[in-house]
Amino acid sequence: MAETVVSAVLGNVGSLAVQETTFLWGVTLEVNFLKDELMRLQGYLRDAESKQRSGSESAAILMSQIRDTTYDAENVIEAADYIKKRNMIKRAKGFMGAISRYARLPSDLTTLHEVGVEIQRVRRKLNEIFHSVERLKIDLDTHVVNESLEDYGLMHQNFQDDVDMVGFENDYKEIVDKLVEGGKMLSAVSIVSMGGAGKTTLARKVYTSSGVKQHFEALVWVSVSQKFKVIDLLKIIAKQISSDEDQSRKIDDMNEYEVAKKIRDILMLKRYLVVLDDVWEADTWEQLNRTIKAFPNAANCSRVLLTTRKNDVANHVEMPTHIHALKCLDEEKSWELFSCKALPSYRRLSIGDLDEFEKLGRKITRKCDGLPLALAVLGGYLSKNLNTQAWSDVLLGWPSTKDTQMMRGIIALSYKDLPNHYLKSCLLYLAAFPEDFNISVRALISLWIAERFIPHTPRHTLEETANNYVTELAQRSLVQVVQTSSIRGWVVKIKIHDILRDWCIEEAAQDGFLDVIDGTTTE
Repeated sequence: MAETVVSAVLGNVGSLAVQETTFLWGVTLEVNFLKDELMRLQGYLRDAESKQRSGSESAAILMSQIRDTTYDAENVIEAADYIKKRNMIKRAKGFMGAISRYARLPSDLTTLHEVGVEIQRVRRKLNEIFHSVERLKIDLDTHVVNESLEDYGLMHQNFQDDVDMVGFENDYKEIVDKLVEGGKMLSAVSIVSMGGAGKTTLARKVYTSSGVKQHFEALVWVSVSQKFKVIDLLKIIAKQISSDEDQSRKIDDMNEYEVAKKIRDILMLKRYLVVLDDVWEADTWEQLNRTIKAFPNAANCSRVLLTTRKNDVANHVEMPTHIHALKCLDEEKSWELFSCKALPSYRRLSIGDLDEFEKLGRKITRKCDGLPLALAVLGGYLSKNLNTQAWSDVLLGWPSTKDTQMMRGIIALSYKDLPNHYLKSCLLYLAAFPEDFNISVRALISLWIAERFIPHTPRHTLEETANNYVTELAQRSLVQVVQTSSIRGWVVKIKIHDILRDWCIEEAAQDGFLDVIDGTTTE
């Protein structure tokens, strides 16, 4: 949403204004004035956005102008900051490397005079926008709320896989039995269902079960996704089954045939399980084995576990295959999953009338058609809005569409409810990562801080605030927790569901926040 863009710029202006000294002289006043103008714009931006979404063509044009102008303003701010840094370290060795981030700035923004001229230009553009706002009759008296980090209190909780496994207990047992028992010949189990039904969650639970770990000597997990290169998948597999770090480095230099042969040589001597998660193309198995049969049938009870949304993919693997059609949750299991998310134990003590919430909650769960992702995200949203009016509003505003469109509406609702623009920017930024990618939280936090998405807050370091943001997104089920630390319980790795990632890509592109083109992100 455009408010995210303007707010991010405001954060940058605020940082500069706080750090500024007499260095910028008269330009300092201009920068501060620009900050005031942008804050004024943000104050009624929500109203403009609602007009845009209700179909106002004029408001849509205005929102586009807002985005362009805020980016111009950010360039001015960065130019002023650049000049300050240049004068502080201009004699230091390696100066050009230190300011490489500013290399994209226009060459005419390299002196104080030129910065001042550019500020005047941006201010004129803002004045034009304000006049347009008045013509559109947008409320100019909306005040700007000072957003700050809330007290997270009991936010850090254990993220249990068992919560997301609600309703899949029988499926879990059946699949484990199919993998562990049965004949000696190589065979497969294909889990097939629509997006958001819990295929990957179920497969991950099976993959990490003690029975599976004890039965198989080699375990491989690879996310295939819609766009993949055979050589890349084979290298991922080879590294997982190779215990030698030196060998792992050598794998990078191998061609497809060499990698496939190495996999074959290792797996020939072991009982293995290969999980191919999120397969889209029917001939994926053939592609992996096209140069040489990388996954041999050694008649030692080895197995393949595959997840897919497509029935033709589930049936196409060239080996005996058990198709496990994953059904949506029934009404009672839907309520169980939803209530775990919407009414977590650490919040129940503060709720006065649980019966009323259960009455509304059961009506809401029936609307979700047993789709776990919808139940989890909506439950996460309502856990932050524990009042009966908010729950009633969800029922009254329920979209008439189902499946993907219903899911998109739920995601948009949760996104809009995020407590501040910084957190919204952090979520949209996840669209920059590849599909099905396990994201290191430590690396992600460094990127968020570098992008200035994390605000300075009292009694918190930037890293602590960022960790709280990760936890907030996880509690809302907007990200999936892949791994937590055993000591402090911090989230170590996360991933974002395909449906959520697709929504973030579209929202970020519409907002001018970032574009994803053929798997490559550009900001």
